[in-house]
Formats: sequence, structure tokens, C-alpha cells
Amino acid sequence: MDLEKMLPLGSDKLILRKGIESYLLPGQHSPWLPCDFTSTLHLAAEQKKDFPICLDQEIFQIAKEQHMRAENHMIYNILSCAEIECSNTLEDEYDTSLPGQALIYCPARQHIYSILLESAKDARGAYPVVKEWFVYAGNSLQQPDLVQPKQLPDGTPNLRTLWLNRSAEAEKQRLWTFLACFQLQDAAEELQALEIPFFVICSLLLYLVLQVDSLSLEDLNAFMAQALCLQEKSASQLADLQLAQIDSRAVQLGSVFVRGLGVLVMANSACGFPFRMEDLMPWHIFDGKLFQEKYHQVHRGCPLYQLLEHNELRCTKFQNLMDLICKVSSANGRKIQSRPRPSSFVIGNPGRGRGSHRRLLNRNPSPCHQPQCRERQWRGPQQSGSFSEFQPSGSQYRPRHQSLRRQFQFVPRWPR
Repeated sequence: MDLEKMLPLGSDKLILRKGIESYLLPGQHSPWLPCDFTSTLHLAAEQKKDFPICLDQEIFQIAKEQHMRAENHMIYNILSCAEIECSNTLEDEYDTSLPGQALIYCPARQHIYSILLESAKDARGAYPVVKEWFVYAGNSLQQPDLVQPKQLPDGTPNLRTLWLNRSAEAEKQRLWTFLACFQLQDAAEELQALEIPFFVICSLLLYLVLQVDSLSLEDLNAFMAQALCLQEKSASQLADLQLAQIDSRAVQLGSVFVRGLGVLVMANSACGFPFRMEDLMPWHIFDGKLFQEKYHQVHRGCPLYQLLEHNELRCTKFQNLMDLICKVSSANGRKIQSRPRPSSFVIGNPGRGRGSHRRLLNRNPSPCHQPQCRERQWRGPQQSGSFSEFQPSGSQYRPRHQSLRRQFQFVPRWPR
């Protein structure tokens, strides 16, 4: 059957061909494309044969095979042409306190690029730049951001060591390199002592709190509380969870967190898989509805025992994990402030038909119901540098990424 004959009259056949072509790797062919159709991807691959990004053909072949089996994330794109794109995001244009997701995770991506492109440095030791097509506020996507890879502290290991060496020493190096991508190598000993789900969430929350000044103590509490409660929730319990309101900032924070898990997956692929990919999947540590519930409870001042659903063991684990996060943050010069927020939530008809509506509201909610069996508000352990010492300061948010855009260079857009 001729696919093009199925198109409506007046359709642009070239757009269809380019759409099909975008799913093909160099050297692959589609039965839906005519035999005489010259692939622009194929031409681009031919043009780059004399100047390959990845000089190690064994490594490149491994990356290609993993890519075709969906076993790595964005690695093949970097090794083949040093270009990646992320054309979707979920951000609130009215909330300027949170930087764009692409900017938040740019420092981590720069470290990942340095791992992948270590063998592609020129005679002067300079890395090739990476072309990024990432959506964020103010980026028209008319041309890519040219992002310079950034070497890891204490040097960047060889890909052959990370990917092919199975010695015990190489295993340690894989984990160290993974943490170094997020500037957490100094906390390796504390993080390694955790169960894998909590290693993952603590690593990601530590990276976020060091990159985003507007993250508050309450935000971190909500992330940690939902991760702990999620461990014992069934799929049916999560499906039956009902929310009275949806907070727009909580939606955006959840989106930032899930995007970060994607960056963890990318780093895991680049570092030779110190973790199973399954261990980094979001359903192990994050649920959007449960996070909304915990976010509202925390910002309304619910006591710890109610927040963690009357489970003493969870309370103890929560205190230990949050104390670790605050200790590492403090060692990096970041004191986490308490900033309870009124809700900014969307209300309206959940349907999509006529009359459905959404409104963004700011309200001061009533205090959380206090359980009779537990009256105390959790204040955390009292030692120096602990979770409990961080009190509201009223300081204004100072975006770390305000000048990041100016660090990029631009080139004319090429045919895609």
C-alpha cells in the first residue's frame, strides 16, 4: 500500500517523509519511504564519516545497540553528532521563582558531556561543544544553545574503563563518576549507606537544593514524605486518592523532579550503569497525586506523625534522611529556609467540554487538622547543622541561572 495515497489532498508529502525519517538511525531504512528517497539523515551521516565525534568504534557500536534496544538515554545522540533536544516541558509562566528545567539541569549535563566526549578533545584539550535544543522561557529555538562540556573534579575517567572494565575498582569509579556529575562525590559514603530508592531521591533533592535557591524546607519535606509513604501504597490506593485542589507550584515541582530522574538515567547510562535502569524509574519514588497531598499538608503545618500517616518507623527514617540532606547542603554553603506558602491552586470542572474552566487562586488555607493521638509538631534533631536549625529568613530568591543564557554562543540554524 502506498502510504502517500492515504494522505488528504493538498498534504505536503515531504513533511510525512521527514517525520518517518526522524525515527531512523544512520544505516536504517523504512519500507514506508520510496526507494529513490534520499535521506537527509543518511547524507549527514556520510558527511560526518571523516570527522566522527566518537573515535572509539567499539564504544560507539555499544551505544548504538543500546539505543536501538532503548537501554540508554540520549547517549547515542551525543556520541554520534553531539546534539540533543528536549522539545517539551511543564512550567508555570506566572511563577518566576523556579528556573526553567533545562537551565536547572544544565550543569549536570555539562559533566555528562565531558564523560562522553573525553576522547574527542582536540590537540589543545578542548571539548567539542554540544548543540542543545531545549525548551525554556525566552528560548525561541531558532538556533541551538552551544554548551561547553565541563570536566569532572579530579579528572574524567575513560569510557572504556566505565563501560567495559568489570573489576571492583571500576565499579567504585562508576559510582563516584555518577555522583560527580551532580557534584555530590564528597557525600558518597553517606549516600552509599542508603537503600537504592532513598539514594536516588536524596541525590536528586541535594542537587536541586544546591541549584535552586527558592526550594524551601517544606518543599523537601513533601518530596521525602511522599517517597516514604509511596513504598507501601498499592496501585489501587493511589488511583483512589482524591484531591480537593491542585496547586500549580506543586505541579511544576513534580515536573522538575521527574525531569531530574531523566537526567539521572542519562548519567547512569554514561557512567556504565552503576545502577540498574529499573532502580531509577519514577514509579519507585514519585507519585504526582501523593506529592500534591503531602505538599498541601506540609505547607499547612501538619505535624510529622500525621504527614507520615501515623507510622513511627517512617518518622525515624524521615528524620535521618532529612538530616543527611541538610548536613550535606550546609557543608556546601546552602542553608535551607522554611517558607510556608499559601496555595496557588487550580479549581474547576475536570471535564474538557463546554463550560469547563480553570482558575489560578491564592488562598490562605485553614490550619491542618491536628490528630488527637499526636499533638507535637516535629522540630527535628537538635545537633548543629541539622534539619531543625533552618528557620525562615525572609531572604529573596536569587536565581543561580540568571546569567546562564549569556554563557552560550549561537550559530545559524542548519537544515534539520
